[in-house]
Amino acid sequence: MAHLALAIARESAWRRPTDGTALRLALRVLAHIGVDRHLLTEFWESAFVEGLYRHHVGPNYDSIVRCARDLGYDVAGEYVPCNGWTMCNHYRMTASRAALMERYGVAPGYFSYDDLPQPDVFPKRPAIVIERNRLSGFRSAMRPDWGFPRKMRGASGKVITSQVTNVRNLDSPFWRSTLEDARQRCLVPVTSFSEYGPGPKGKMPKFWFDVPSRPIFSFAGIWRMTPGGAVFAFLTTEPNELVKPIHPKAMPVILHDEDEERWLTAPIGEALGVIATYPSQLMSVQQAEETAREAEVQQSFD
Repeated sequence: MAHLALAIARESAWRRPTDGTALRLALRVLAHIGVDRHLLTEFWESAFVEGLYRHHVGPNYDSIVRCARDLGYDVAGEYVPCNGWTMCNHYRMTASRAALMERYGVAPGYFSYDDLPQPDVFPKRPAIVIERNRLSGFRSAMRPDWGFPRKMRGASGKVITSQVTNVRNLDSPFWRSTLEDARQRCLVPVTSFSEYGPGPKGKMPKFWFDVPSRPIFSFAGIWRMTPGGAVFAFLTTEPNELVKPIHPKAMPVILHDEDEERWLTAPIGEALGVIATYPSQLMSVQQAEETAREAEVQQSFD
């Protein structure tokens, strides 16, 4: 029954992305059978990612949130776009090649890219990540694309591939095998990352976060090879007090310097111990002039 409800959510998001009726039905079915948090998270991911990110439109999510609350779900702790807020898939890496080599201890022979990718990183675009070289054991630089491919069958029966950029459910088989292999963990160099705050649809204000004491910091990432080349994603966790008012759902896992090596090399149990909310007092935030709609238009021309 739970899988049927999730299938309804996916098909509804694909066929009729502006109509939330079937999504509310699926949510009521899940509530009736007493689903656990992971399945409810999958519901919101199906409804939100497939409906909004793919079509750039979506049903009235406020009404679905109200429906969830009426059914007894504390949606503040679930994967849900509260009051129309969306997760931004955009970060920056503006450091030079020399600065990256020094920061991560990468020898010239293990950093073969003279021309770095564009400093503004979006899904499906290449970025620099740092991994532990399988043969030498030294750190090396890679240039994978952002987003793990995920295949699903659309309403027409055609198999469609979407890119999953953030690692949310660490117990999911989709992520687990990659997380367990230390050789497939990586550091994602970042100089700042963005999130959208609350506001009217298409006019949500954009905010940029950084760590003033660390010109280059690292997200906890994972990578793997696919038929189309290497891809990566990074982990998310609960937001801190600086991020939460702007984006209450999640924030990237920012590693402390002393935890980076453990993330790259430790067994899975020890490695997952570094996953924590980064202290808000070590971060800063600035509002950008750009809005959600302007960013969407700009990205369509890139």
